[in-house]
Amino acid sequence: MQEEPVKGGVPEGELRQTEWADMLPHTMSGDYYNEFWSYHIFLENDLHLHMTFSLANFGSFKSPVSGGKLFVSNFRGNNYNVAREFAIEHLVIDEDRNKIRLHEGRDIHLSGKLPYEHHIFFRTEKDGVSYLVDLDFHDIHQGYTWGDGVFRLDSEDMGIFVHIPRAEVTGIVAINNDTLEVSGTAYMDHTFQTNLSSKVVNKGFRHITHTDNGFHIGYYLVPKKRSRADVIGLSLIRENSPTLLEKPKQITVLDSDRLGGRSVPRHVEVVFRSGKRSVFSRQEDFQHVSFLEEIGGIRRRLVRSFLGGEVIEYVGTGKMDGSVEINYNFFVVH
Repeated sequence: MQEEPVKGGVPEGELRQTEWADMLPHTMSGDYYNEFWSYHIFLENDLHLHMTFSLANFGSFKSPVSGGKLFVSNFRGNNYNVAREFAIEHLVIDEDRNKIRLHEGRDIHLSGKLPYEHHIFFRTEKDGVSYLVDLDFHDIHQGYTWGDGVFRLDSEDMGIFVHIPRAEVTGIVAINNDTLEVSGTAYMDHTFQTNLSSKVVNKGFRHITHTDNGFHIGYYLVPKKRSRADVIGLSLIRENSPTLLEKPKQITVLDSDRLGGRSVPRHVEVVFRSGKRSVFSRQEDFQHVSFLEEIGGIRRRLVRSFLGGEVIEYVGTGKMDGSVEINYNFFVVH
């Protein structure tokens, strides 16, 4: 019997600007979901931050939660990561102040109406280490998405919104009260799936380049099932001109190597519907961490079995087409 093709589709429409309504949660209902607001922040002296605010529902296996995760790379030569998780009923969305707070009693939140203003604050302590990130965004480029921003695979929706393709940032980063005044550039996207990432996606890949006056960025996901949207994602390019949208057609892992005992793509080719293509290369790896990092022992093995795999995230720097410097972020379901 011939297998019935998987139904899928790309977003309706073309390039459009994102609004505050796009920033709000798109899930919060259904048996399963994942939603992420992901920041990549590039500061002086090769200090890098990767911060994620998240919502997730694991169905009957686990109650819905919000989460905050922080990777800090090269803080006085050291790397750190910390994650926090809260019951979803503590989530606070203050539309009057354009603010999303993970817990009414904790200092982890984002605020400000884009592209006019934005602020992120992350303060926590864990295992005897205290963390503080307090950053103001300015000179914020307008955010964009492709049409309604939603890709469809069978009954599942997957959304991608680039709310901050580029912004300047200033503020402080502190580890154990060792405080640095910092400045640099930042990127933020917002994604969601109406199922768990490990159930619907094999791998994902971001590349980020901030030029003097613009940016070249992209975010791509490879579904587990074939569909009319074999690659989910978009690329945005701005170089002294209006922002351009490139639509991915195919993504190919050219070769891989071992990192943390697992196979991770080393060179990836993306072919776009316009006929253009680019090759992205991992070069220097800063950190890799599991989405299940906070779960240990037997429970972690049970969760991994339930999810159908473990999502590992990899962060570092590389090259586009052999010459253009990029910051990369992979996640792979192992």
